[in-house]
Amino acid sequence: MGTPATKALLLADAEKERDALGTMLGGMSREQLLWAGAYGWSAKDHVAHLAEWERLFFGWYDAGQRGENPPVPAEGYTWATEHELNQAIYERHRDDQLEHVMADWRDTSRRLIALTQTISEADLFTPGRYPWTGRGTLASFVYECGPNHYRWATTEIKRGLKVKR
Repeated sequence: MGTPATKALLLADAEKERDALGTMLGGMSREQLLWAGAYGWSAKDHVAHLAEWERLFFGWYDAGQRGENPPVPAEGYTWATEHELNQAIYERHRDDQLEHVMADWRDTSRRLIALTQTISEADLFTPGRYPWTGRGTLASFVYECGPNHYRWATTEIKRGLKVKR
C-alpha cells in the first residue's frame, strides 16, 4: 500500500493503525511489553522507536516552516545508514521506563495526527513543496512516520510474541 491519495484518507489510515496498535498494546501484560522479541527489541522498544521517528518528523517540519533544509533522516545519517540511526534510537531509549515510553508515544502520535489535520491538502500532496522532502510529498513522510510505521510495529511486535511462545 502506498501513501493515501487524500488528506482524509491519510488521517483515517493514521487513526486506524494507531488505534489498532494501541488496542494490541493495551491487551498485553507488562511482561509481554518488555519481552525481547523480534531482533531483540521488546514492544516497548518498538513504541519508543515510533515516538522518536515522530519527533524527527516534527523537527523536519518545524525547520522547513522556518525556511531551513534540515538533514533527513538525521544529522550524521543518510537513508543508506538508517539501520545505524535505528540502532542509536534503540540504544538511547532501551532503559526508558515502560510507562514513560507508552505515554510519550500516545502524545507524539496524537500530535502527528493533529498537525496533519492543520496542514492543507496542497501542502501535504505537492511534490517538492518543502526542500527537505526532496521530490517527495509531505504526506509521504507523514505516512511513513505514522500509519505505515504503526503497521510495521504491530507486525514486528506480533512476531516477537510468537518467538516467546
